[in-house]
Amino acid sequence: MPTLTTYVLSAPPHRLPLAPHFGREGIGYEEADERWPSDSLFAALVAQAALLEGVSSSDVPAFARAFHEGEPPLLHSSLFPMVGGLPLLPRPLMMLNIPDVEYRRAIGKGFKKLRYLSPALFRAVCAGEPIDGPIIMMQKGAVWITPAEARSLTGPWARAAGETEEAFHARLTSTCIWKRHPVPHVSVDRSSSASAIFEVGRVVYAEGSGLTLLVQYNDQTWRERFELLLTLLSESGIGGKRGIGYGAFSWTRGPDLSFPDHGSRQVLLSRYLPTPAEIHLLRAPGSAYDLVTVGGWFFSAGSPSGRRSPITLVTEGSVMATNGLPLRGRIADVRPPQDGPQHPVYRAGLALSVPAAAPEAIQ
Repeated sequence: MPTLTTYVLSAPPHRLPLAPHFGREGIGYEEADERWPSDSLFAALVAQAALLEGVSSSDVPAFARAFHEGEPPLLHSSLFPMVGGLPLLPRPLMMLNIPDVEYRRAIGKGFKKLRYLSPALFRAVCAGEPIDGPIIMMQKGAVWITPAEARSLTGPWARAAGETEEAFHARLTSTCIWKRHPVPHVSVDRSSSASAIFEVGRVVYAEGSGLTLLVQYNDQTWRERFELLLTLLSESGIGGKRGIGYGAFSWTRGPDLSFPDHGSRQVLLSRYLPTPAEIHLLRAPGSAYDLVTVGGWFFSAGSPSGRRSPITLVTEGSVMATNGLPLRGRIADVRPPQDGPQHPVYRAGLALSVPAAAPEAIQ
């Protein structure tokens, strides 16, 4: 039974709100995402380790080197939204088993909006169990949680004294967990002093909400090291536009999450780059996945920054038919083919996944 350590990322003390800029490839500064992918987080951790260790431009940081030798010391997820202390997990690319035909018809096209499930609903979907109770749909249908989990919410998301259950559910349904805000900026040409207005998008999380990170420690001695790098990241910021104050956070440990062993498939909580021996899983019956091609810029402590080579990854929530075997994935060197730095530029596709039932086991 996989057990994952959770970390809750929220706004720094005395500084509200949590407001990062998670850009997307091929889209201007004005757009931002509400999650941060695992490959970007790994690259940020490697950069922090390189600065901390003071390596030369041709060396591989010890943090990254350990992930090439045998079993990785840890695996981590992407950063997903969190509300009232409740982590939200990506919707698996599996059929949702809702026996109530009328309820299913009432949801209708709302299934297309669904992006995140609460842990209880995520476990039920992975097990192929029926979802036969009421569902609270938040964030305009992008988030589903159960009434029992709603009663566990903390902070401003908790049920107020004297508030009826109907009013409580209605408040949760109508209150946004996050909002996207474009912020205007001005650039000034150095020679002509001509000005140009542009917008930078940021995602603003409501009070009591934020981000959650899940980590599987294969080597417990790495916990302290990982948390040190996470603290350094909290001060330098995550995502883009950190120089203007975006992306700073504070973190705490949350309750561990456990996932039962259900069967022969795996649901990804991170992005995934198959090893050559795993490529055939993409064609295996029972696999269902989406792909994303990522490029962007790299940071180098000893060389000028530049554009990294694009790479295609399997996205979070994808389902891989593995016959009960764990997924591994790999790390790719995405140095540009020309005028790149001497040291590797890593993009991680190591798989953090949890078990899921085979298609024939779903009722």
